[in-house]
Amino acid sequence: MIDRTGDRYGLHNESFHILAGRVDSAYSARIWLTDGTALDFHVSLLGPYYGIHLAGIPEDEPAAREVAQKIEATYPGYRPIPPEIANEVVPDVATNVVLMSEATIYMCLFSEVWAWVDPV
Repeated sequence: MIDRTGDRYGLHNESFHILAGRVDSAYSARIWLTDGTALDFHVSLLGPYYGIHLAGIPEDEPAAREVAQKIEATYPGYRPIPPEIANEVVPDVATNVVLMSEATIYMCLFSEVWAWVDPV
């Protein structure tokens, strides 16, 4: 799925670290919409959810729809996790980067990198 998405966009697969033995709870990738603007997406390995970081530019809505369609076609039953649930802090959880009581459901289901950008 990630490779097919890269056929249309410049793509950076951020999931290779999983093959190296680093634990992460999602496949992650970034597609470049313009020279300096990217859309990130994550597909959870723990549950039937995915998340897409919108870049906040007009080009990201069609790209996000296309990515969502590819994710849902590749992973039947997967749906975007609602932000009102996913932004909830999980008590007593810490990660390598995120302090105790600051980890959100997004970070637990996807990756610590979810905290690196603000989803729109």
